Amino acid sequence: MQFRLAASLDPVAVRERFSADGYVHLPDILSMENAARIYECLMEETEWNLVFNDRSRHIDMPVEQLRTLPRDKADQLQQAIFAQASQGFQYCYHNYPIYDAHVAGRNREHLLHRFYEFLNGEVFLGFARAATGLDDIAFADAQATRYMSGHFLTTHDDTSEGKNRRAAYVFNFTRNWSADWGGYLQLLDEAGHVRRGLKPSFNALNIVAVPQSHNVGFVAPFAGGMRLSITGWLRSGEPSEYSCRG
Repeated sequence: MQFRLAASLDPVAVRERFSADGYVHLPDILSMENAARIYECLMEETEWNLVFNDRSRHIDMPVEQLRTLPRDKADQLQQAIFAQASQGFQYCYHNYPIYDAHVAGRNREHLLHRFYEFLNGEVFLGFARAATGLDDIAFADAQATRYMSGHFLTTHDDTSEGKNRRAAYVFNFTRNWSADWGGYLQLLDEAGHVRRGLKPSFNALNIVAVPQSHNVGFVAPFAGGMRLSITGWLRSGEPSEYSCRG
């Protein structure tokens, strides 16, 4: 499959909005054929891990392994994750680490890896530079994410020493999301107020300046869908091993 950005994109207009607001939301970013195929892949062809933070140590637990845990052990794990969230930085969601797997030479023919290669081609990187004014963007890392009931990402600003993150991006592939279900990308002001909440949507791209305080709101227990995305950072410098984390 050949991936294509929408022909109607105007990088100059996007750059003006990004410079003024520190973020931009771009609907209808890919062809509908592209978006529908990626959605299908995320729903049916992706092996997911539960990821969370254990005292600053990133943990990947295959979802199939999580399903084998006895109920009491699963409940203890959930409570430990929540306890850390109450005291500091924490995250809990499903992911497939596209960048890490690609660097390690795994699953290179998978559709998500082909999309990763598109993200690192000149069409997308050239658009990203023009749209943000960040001429030193050299590559994009990537992970697929799936937020379901009880998942969240607490407040942070994406700074990470040595990773040269210039902007964050989120390709949204979520269908029919209700505002009552949570899971919004929330951009915060200095007082902690939500200055902008971006709803999980379908075939839309968010680009957010780094550093910028933000979080992903808690997904409600009664949420009736999955919040699906491909997300990562637009970075300067040279790619390094296992760096789409934290």
